[in-house]
Amino acid sequence: MAGSGVGATVVTRPGQSATPVRLSKRSKGGRAAGAPSARDAFPHTRRPLPWLLAGFLAMLFLVPIDSTELKVHMPVGSQIDRFAIGGLVFAWVILGGDQRAFLRTRRSKLFVGAVCVFLAIAVASVLLNADRLINLGELELAAKRFGLLGSFLVLAWFTITALRFEDLRGFSTYLIGLATVMAFGMIVERQTGYNAFYNWSGTIFKPIANVAPSPTNIHPELGSDGRVAVFGPTLHGLAATTMLVLVMPFALVRIFDAKTKRQWWLNAFAFTLMLVAAASTDRKTALLVPIAVVIYFAIYRPRQVLRLAPLGLVAAVGLVHFASPGSLGTIFTPTAGLQSSSTTHRLGDFSNVTPDVLAHPVIGRGFGTLNQDRPDQFRINDDEYIDEIWQVGVLGWLAYLGMIIAPIALSRRAIRGRDPTVSSLALAASAGCVGFLVVSALFDALSFPQAPYMFFFVAALTTIAAAGPEGNVRPARERAYELARSRRGALVSAPSS
Repeated sequence: MAGSGVGATVVTRPGQSATPVRLSKRSKGGRAAGAPSARDAFPHTRRPLPWLLAGFLAMLFLVPIDSTELKVHMPVGSQIDRFAIGGLVFAWVILGGDQRAFLRTRRSKLFVGAVCVFLAIAVASVLLNADRLINLGELELAAKRFGLLGSFLVLAWFTITALRFEDLRGFSTYLIGLATVMAFGMIVERQTGYNAFYNWSGTIFKPIANVAPSPTNIHPELGSDGRVAVFGPTLHGLAATTMLVLVMPFALVRIFDAKTKRQWWLNAFAFTLMLVAAASTDRKTALLVPIAVVIYFAIYRPRQVLRLAPLGLVAAVGLVHFASPGSLGTIFTPTAGLQSSSTTHRLGDFSNVTPDVLAHPVIGRGFGTLNQDRPDQFRINDDEYIDEIWQVGVLGWLAYLGMIIAPIALSRRAIRGRDPTVSSLALAASAGCVGFLVVSALFDALSFPQAPYMFFFVAALTTIAAAGPEGNVRPARERAYELARSRRGALVSAPSS
């Protein structure tokens, strides 16, 4: 072939005249039409699976999913997120999700393996206690809890098999944007008592779903623990706080990596707004988890943390006091903390479940058999680790802990690597997992769906980030499509006989 470009000339064999052939069109930058586009990354992509995932996340941050039931009866619950998860599964099957592509890639299987171990132990805990659970009428309750656990696992699997490494930066920006909108709504809720998430959802979904009234209460009655009730799009302030603190690391790492003042100020504003909204719930989690996240950042980027810490602390305290008056006093006051119902409840958690734990120490009494709607029969613990020991025994507790630690462990090499993009994404995503590790010790995290949804999503992002671009999932249908296009291009440019 002589020449290049659109009007190249092909010389076939000696003695034969040269035949001009029009080559396949090229896109910008000289890229062949059959080659994957470097710009095919969220949000600049036509791939449907990332957009479906983005839609699910928007629902998670803006709709009270555990208070929105569609007017259709389902054996595992009619909450709107169950139908959305079913839609993701359907789309994954129809539009080209391929688990074999993930299994063939360089992405670590550590987190997926840890999840499988926990799931196996959870199933075994129910099977080995089946006779007793049937006699007590708790088997149906366990089935519903497994349905919810399955939803969490589907979200993680969908994320791992639908996103490429190049999508992560766009999804990080999208997450920060959603969390900022949610934070602003919660600050308004703290000031006015108006919960836009519940009210707007009730209006929008009225034809197809029932949305419970908002439980917001910014004027606590005398005799309570003195804390306001700010919920955002959740059923508990701790769940809303968890959602925000798991997104904060993505904004924090961008503050460290900002190349312009505009980037620095935008991400600093988003981070502070999330911190203010979390503090507006009057929950100590809003203080403890960000501290744990900053300590985790300091392990890998000590100089940046030390340089930013004084200014960040002063600015954050000032804005929290301005936007949520009284919240810092509730969080920091020793008497308020010791006299709060949650603190008093935590002091007796383990001693009250000890008899059950000793009766079923290895495999527990059965996953999902703790009925929160029957406080007269079951103690509701404020510690997910205690719940796991109670339900799935020591083995299940170790598996649950391992499931959270796995993405943190697999990200270490990527964070210390030379690629700054990979390092920053792995640091931010794994810091979210660190946040959930702490959160699980502060309340029953699996009881409110938004918290585990966020953990499994962030853990999936950690798996993708740790592998870098070399670990991209290429579904079989996509590879076949690109191969067909390249062959058609080759035929167009082939010499005529």
